[in-house]
Amino acid sequence: MILRSVILEDFGLYAGVTELDLIPRHRNGGPSPIVLIGGKNGTGKTTLLEAVRLALYGRRALGARVAQTDYDEYLRGRINRGAIAPAAAVGLEFDYAEAGDVHRYRVRREWVVRGKSVVENLLLEKDGEAITSVPRDEWHHFLQELIPPGVSQLFFFDGEKISEIADGEEENEHLADAVRGLLGIELVARLRIDLGLYLARYQQGEDGAIAARLEAVNRDFGIAERRAAQLADEVAELSAARESQARAAEHVRRRFVSEGGDAAVHRAKTEGEREEVRRAVARVEHELRDLSNKLLPFAMAPKLVGAFRTALARASVAGEAQANSFETVRAAVLAWRAEGTPKRQASWNAKHWADLKRFFDAQVVGVPELQASPAFREVGDGAAALARLSEIETLVRPRAAALLDEVDALTQRGRDLDTALARADNAASGVLLDELRLAEQRVGSTEATLKTRQEELKLLRGQTVTLDRERRRLLDEQAASIKGGARAELAARTAQALADYEQRLLEHKLTQLRAEFVRRFNQLARKENLIVEIRIDPTTFAATLIDRSGREIPKGALSAGEKQIYAIAMLWALATTSGRPLPMIIDTPLARLDSDHRAKLVKRYFPAASHQVILLSTDTEVDDRLMGELGSSVSHAYRLDYDQAGGRTTALYGYFADQLELTEKHRALQQA
Repeated sequence: MILRSVILEDFGLYAGVTELDLIPRHRNGGPSPIVLIGGKNGTGKTTLLEAVRLALYGRRALGARVAQTDYDEYLRGRINRGAIAPAAAVGLEFDYAEAGDVHRYRVRREWVVRGKSVVENLLLEKDGEAITSVPRDEWHHFLQELIPPGVSQLFFFDGEKISEIADGEEENEHLADAVRGLLGIELVARLRIDLGLYLARYQQGEDGAIAARLEAVNRDFGIAERRAAQLADEVAELSAARESQARAAEHVRRRFVSEGGDAAVHRAKTEGEREEVRRAVARVEHELRDLSNKLLPFAMAPKLVGAFRTALARASVAGEAQANSFETVRAAVLAWRAEGTPKRQASWNAKHWADLKRFFDAQVVGVPELQASPAFREVGDGAAALARLSEIETLVRPRAAALLDEVDALTQRGRDLDTALARADNAASGVLLDELRLAEQRVGSTEATLKTRQEELKLLRGQTVTLDRERRRLLDEQAASIKGGARAELAARTAQALADYEQRLLEHKLTQLRAEFVRRFNQLARKENLIVEIRIDPTTFAATLIDRSGREIPKGALSAGEKQIYAIAMLWALATTSGRPLPMIIDTPLARLDSDHRAKLVKRYFPAASHQVILLSTDTEVDDRLMGELGSSVSHAYRLDYDQAGGRTTALYGYFADQLELTEKHRALQQA
């Protein structure tokens, strides 16, 4: 197979019509298999690979089970933004050999957006004429039979596919599909089934039970397989519908909340919270009133209170000092009376001493009253008054400030709740609530249906596995026990031979694959002879790497670059072992590799991977040095340039260095 050209019309970044010639040339007397397409990130390299897959497989290019709605959305999104009409197309021309004859095929897949729908059309020509041997509505299947998607993914691949093999946990499943499909083993299995059906029609006697059972199993298997395919499509459609309905429900919910609907739903809760806020405000106001009846007013005149406290303190100190002086004198007089020292000259009787005592008592009690002002007399106990006045700054003022802050916060919260209640009153009489509930019911219903279909699909897939196992057992039993009839005996021997052939072919192909993988891996790996053997289980297809010491190497022990080399070597070995002459399209395979691994891929892999290699690379992957290493292996090259102003990509002939050289020559001519 040779890819001759790919055409993109208003597809992705490619505005208008872009056609790339992909036919490899001969240079220096030998083949030059590589067509190098360079472009920086975001210029549309992967879009070219995408266009080839889309032209061949349509919806299947996105995956085995993709909903039609998702595919329509994908097609809608791939139309260039600057397109005059809401339409786009991809085309592919290739040569394909059938029974020794080379035929030229042209595929064109076009689509146009009409309102909410996308109309797709497929055109298929063989040797210049539309194919008539296959009904038009079967052209999709014809292309998939011509180049099976499972096969092409091993020849048309990108960094994502390499990572899938390098890091993916489902590698065994991919390897099993590749070995059976790519190496022709699946064809042998289908032949065995066809022979079993033939034998079932001709068997008689005691083997009739096997024949009847085989027919029943084949019938059940076909029904289960068709139903599984139907359910898979339903699951894809339901998944897409669920996502769409969930987005719609979220949109309604946002409208509902923005228009007060959420407050309407929670009105009782909001009203209860509003009542709690009112009670809290009343409690705070009561405490403030209580403070106002006590010391809080003094906090409003801090300077006056400060001056009063100072004067009170001074008056209290002076009065106390004078009282103490009189007490001292009185105590001394009483001691003089008792002791008689110094000796008294006059004759003092009891009346004299009583008068003197009354004098001193009157002096001690009257001192504060004489020195105090009318305001001080109202205060009473000066020490107690001073203690009470100190509470104004330490207790009353901070508490009053805290209560005021609490009142402000509660008042604002009350306003917010009043606003929410007003919005709830203004909500459109439950219309949006009904719409929201209906949208959520749709999502729930679709989700329930999806889960049911998924469980049913899981059960059906288990049944198909069981039926296939039973079918193989009956085929083996039938081939071993067939009796009578030359034709039936021949068919039985053929069936047995096919069973043996299938087993031996699998063993032979796996032996070839193991040897080819080890050879390719060691060709590309930086460490010499890191792997000397790979074991592939013929049942599970689990791969185990063996080093020079005979020890197993877990794939997780490989470096990131070595895992990349592992994946590329496996793809190369599969392609080589299959013997299918298909072209290679390789998109940015060097991103995670160091310079040594890159150099080995450039020297040993790209020139030998296939008779036609379309290599999509950035300027940092295949740079000037590696371009020189490729040398005459490159047939011709393109460079993809993205125009920021026009929002489109243009394909120019020549690689990065070639374009730079042309630009410099153009500048030199302008200067001259």
